[in-house]
Amino acid sequence: MLKPNINNVCGKSYNLLNAKLTCDCNGSCEFCIASGTYKAQKTSLEKMIKTTISLDKFQDVDVLGGEPTLYKDLYAYLEAIRPKKSGMISIITNGSNIDVLMDVEKFLDRIIISIHHYDLNKNEKIVGVKVNEEKLKLLNKIKKNTETVLACVMCKENLSTMEDIKLLAKKAKEWGFDAIKLMEVVTMNEEYQGFVDLQDLLISYGIHQKNATLRGCLFELETLGKCLGIKTYIKLCCPFNNIFKAKDFGVPANTIEYQHDYINVIHPDGVVTDSWVYESYENKILNGKDVYINYEKKKL
Repeated sequence: MLKPNINNVCGKSYNLLNAKLTCDCNGSCEFCIASGTYKAQKTSLEKMIKTTISLDKFQDVDVLGGEPTLYKDLYAYLEAIRPKKSGMISIITNGSNIDVLMDVEKFLDRIIISIHHYDLNKNEKIVGVKVNEEKLKLLNKIKKNTETVLACVMCKENLSTMEDIKLLAKKAKEWGFDAIKLMEVVTMNEEYQGFVDLQDLLISYGIHQKNATLRGCLFELETLGKCLGIKTYIKLCCPFNNIFKAKDFGVPANTIEYQHDYINVIHPDGVVTDSWVYESYENKILNGKDVYINYEKKKL
């Protein structure tokens, strides 16, 4: 039974900076976290670098977009921030530009590639991008100390059973990945029919009890990893961003107050906020020091 103080609980065990370099994307993932965010214009490379470095409370950085490999200054950006960040620098990508990933791998601690089916042809239909299998294997072969993670959103349209997970793990090992990451769909749509509750699906592997105070979890599930033969991370939704879990925990939808004292987001225009900016959120613009911010989700 895992407890909040031994988990990455929505980032609460460390301060995480999301560097959203671009809104451009060549994919069409319906469950993308960036879906619905405002389309910010790009600022200069110099401002993105300066802003990232100035947020010195945040030593862990997730580089994302859009699709971050479409950012033309990705190499220069990572080269500049790497000496200034002592924590983990990760990139989250759809795997469409593996040549770019091979160029910047030396600056990264982790490469997370979103692949939502063990059949790459079906993955292409799901997300709208083609992943080159041979280049994928080559990336995993030439990388040095960078952990590569295959990340999959579990839902009934893609993968939803233990057999699916086993086939995904088998393929991930064949491609040379160090780990897989199984994620739940983030949704406030009560009409959605595809939600897969990983806490229910994986209960026999010792996953922790449902607990609203956990506010979502990212952790390694070692018992499942041993069964699959590959390190396995789990990312659960919290009841504050998933209507189905909100109902389980009795959380009133659209009336929830969030507190983010552990996450900042740099947007492509260089603006820093306390979280992702959606049309339904009132976000606070930060100065890099004021990280104890509350905001409420508007009633839609």
